[in-house]
Amino acid sequence: MSGDAPASDPIRDGDVVVPVRPVKTFTDMGRSLGLMAVVIAGLLLLGPARTLVFPGAAKMAPVDYSHQVAAFAKVAGRVLSPVGIPHDWRANAATFDANGRTARMHIGFATPGSDFAGLDETNGAAAPLIAKVLGARGARVTGTTTVGAQTWELRRSDRGEEALTLTTGGLTVVVTGSASDRQLRTLAGSLS
Repeated sequence: MSGDAPASDPIRDGDVVVPVRPVKTFTDMGRSLGLMAVVIAGLLLLGPARTLVFPGAAKMAPVDYSHQVAAFAKVAGRVLSPVGIPHDWRANAATFDANGRTARMHIGFATPGSDFAGLDETNGAAAPLIAKVLGARGARVTGTTTVGAQTWELRRSDRGEEALTLTTGGLTVVVTGSASDRQLRTLAGSLS
């Protein structure tokens, strides 16, 4: 018998190795869970999910809306574009669409406090633009206000956001968003 102890060796009680199994305790389980929590927290802080923990660190680069403004002016013949926007505002969206001689432009801004202000403009009919941007509730004028030398109509969107609308020189402009009244007026007043 290969590998067996010789027959002449008596087995002694002290020579038997009894395997010792660790006893799983609540403390051991707690340490394991704690270690897993540290590893997961580290991955969240170092990995792509860090934007969930620190959302301010993942700001998008500002959008250059000059091409949309130029394209709108080319089709419409004129444009009211934002000039002198506060330095802490960030353009985060810009679109332009044309159908023949009718153009539509949208420029969106992220304002301080994680709110937004949007500018929509068309050289087409006012009602379709107002309905598209503000919804059915936006058809109703709730008052007027003066911004700069212009009288703007006040409206509310279907989302309950304040809106300022202006029709001048063949253009219709809608300024709305979750931004404060002062911020919306700042955007409206910057148009030239």
